[in-house]
Amino acid sequence: MSKKASIGIHMSRAPLGYSLKENKLIQNEDASKAHSLFKTFLEQEISLTDLSKKYNLSINGIKKILKNRTYLGEIKFDGKISKSSHEPIISQDLFFAVQRKLEKK
Repeated sequence: MSKKASIGIHMSRAPLGYSLKENKLIQNEDASKAHSLFKTFLEQEISLTDLSKKYNLSINGIKKILKNRTYLGEIKFDGKISKSSHEPIISQDLFFAVQRKLEKK
């Protein structure tokens, strides 16, 4: 499994905004929802509780999405990060700005 992850093959359930087809992540109709979640968290003074209500997800689900490097076009497995062939949903700038804001909360 580590070898597959190192070459960018996703092996778990597809995150919000992606579908898994032939071991490849493909953006689906929820990709804009995932992108919007990141932008809303960054640009608004909104609690994780209110964000979870707005997107109809649990607070833990929100945290997992906001910390998930898959949205950058990467795969994290066994503590290692590998570049993947799937299209990122968000930019690195957005992802790391969200990480900084999460650290402050």
